[in-house]
Amino acid sequence: MKLGLLDIGSTAARLELVDLDRARLPRASWSHKAKTRLADHTRPDGHVTEAGAEQAVRAVEECVRAAESRLTGPLVAFGTAAVRDAANGAELRERLGRAAGCRIGALSPHAEAALCFHAARRWHGRERSLLTTFDIGGGTAEVATGAGQYPDEVISLPLGAAKLTREHLPGDPPSPKVVEALHRTVDDIAAPALARFADADLGQSVGQSKVLRQLAVLAASSDDKLVRHPDTLARANLRRWIPRLAALSQQERSKLPGVSRSRARRILAGAVAADALLRAAGVDELDLCPWGLREGLVFRFVEACEQAEQRARTDAIEALMAEMFA
Repeated sequence: MKLGLLDIGSTAARLELVDLDRARLPRASWSHKAKTRLADHTRPDGHVTEAGAEQAVRAVEECVRAAESRLTGPLVAFGTAAVRDAANGAELRERLGRAAGCRIGALSPHAEAALCFHAARRWHGRERSLLTTFDIGGGTAEVATGAGQYPDEVISLPLGAAKLTREHLPGDPPSPKVVEALHRTVDDIAAPALARFADADLGQSVGQSKVLRQLAVLAASSDDKLVRHPDTLARANLRRWIPRLAALSQQERSKLPGVSRSRARRILAGAVAADALLRAAGVDELDLCPWGLREGLVFRFVEACEQAEQRARTDAIEALMAEMFA
């Protein structure tokens, strides 16, 4: 059975087809991506503008049209923080659902972090050993820790890169005074929330999300050497880049190694949040994991299907969707 996964995020909508019978490595057999630009069309009060909603609807329609007859199994559609946390999120999800032809689900930050943790556990292995994951999304940042397939504890903080940029970084580039204020704000949130981690055994510390992977490329590269796929992100290297990012405009940041044009505006906030989280937790270096929410969802659906008869797989997937999504 081929499962369709439609991920509607702050920059793009992506529809992937994954064969659940061959999902030990959850690679898509087909995918299509279209720009939503929701982050650029979300006002400081959290409302997605009409232009932003229309752009997101067009992106979803494009993905569904592109799939055409390829999509023969269930379509699981979900919105990440840009959709879930929008002040007009219910209306937005309804419009996106009409465009997709199915209900748009939304995972809570804790549920999303648990699935990302599960994906990291599958990637790095070492079951029954301590694992701690760090994930910086658009609206929130999560730290999850545990020794099993799913985390024992998840801490969710309002430190998403898009949210921090929208609320705390006006100007292009922002003024030094504004950047200094952002540092204080982020530290005031991260330090007390993660203070007890500083002296605790966190086991293997793993970084997930595009923000951390792009920061890792930036931190590992130099003017004459591009490191496309670094295995780690060192906080010391990251810290050296923050003043430079703060001094550059969005256009100038987009020319840096590893920084995509769509994320150039929020990469500074992502770097400030990453530094604060790692410092508060007492972590000097993260191992990077290429798997995240989509892979965690695939594994979860595979597990549900393994417990059901072949003819009942669609029912099992629909039941799990009702359980997981708000």
